[in-house]
Amino acid sequence: MRKGVILFLLIGLWGYPQSWNVKKHPNNRKMAIFKDGRQISSYRFTEVSELSEGKSFVAEGNLYGYLNSEGKLMTPYRFVIASNFRKGYALVGDSIHQNILNREMKLMLPTKYARARLPKFGLILVQSHEGLWGAYDTEGNLKLPVIYSLPPYLVNQDVIIIKLNSEYGLVNSNNKILYNPSYQYISPKGYGYKSGTYLRLF
Repeated sequence: MRKGVILFLLIGLWGYPQSWNVKKHPNNRKMAIFKDGRQISSYRFTEVSELSEGKSFVAEGNLYGYLNSEGKLMTPYRFVIASNFRKGYALVGDSIHQNILNREMKLMLPTKYARARLPKFGLILVQSHEGLWGAYDTEGNLKLPVIYSLPPYLVNQDVIIIKLNSEYGLVNSNNKILYNPSYQYISPKGYGYKSGTYLRLF
């Protein structure tokens, strides 16, 4: 009996999904948001993203902010770059810097990096304005110093391929050196190339 009731409730929920629709004003290009057929915003947006993880980025003019699924503004309109949330994080930025926004609507990095990438294996890759790369963890702690010539390649949290100047090496997520940067190349499959010889490194 209990299984039948649960199945009935699930079918009922599937049959009544929450809808998030964006409509343009008939007389101008401004947009409003409707949820389950009910208008939850005025026609004031110049851009509205799809709803992702209960959040949407919107623009009034040239700057973006974020709304929750009820249409409540969760950040000021301050971003020139905005992306949908993915696994709890979104890429944002102004005209000079990029950063990562978490689900609490807090910026996770110092405001000084030209580029940032969404977390992978708990690490956020960053690039300085000088073109060098490093990484922070999702608590905002610097884990890999911003000294590497290419974006560190994250095989997993314990094995990271780095390039320092013109040579490749391996470190872990605490920047502990596993193999010194002395290889001409290290492949994602674990082979290091040096002086015409391939060596299995991991």
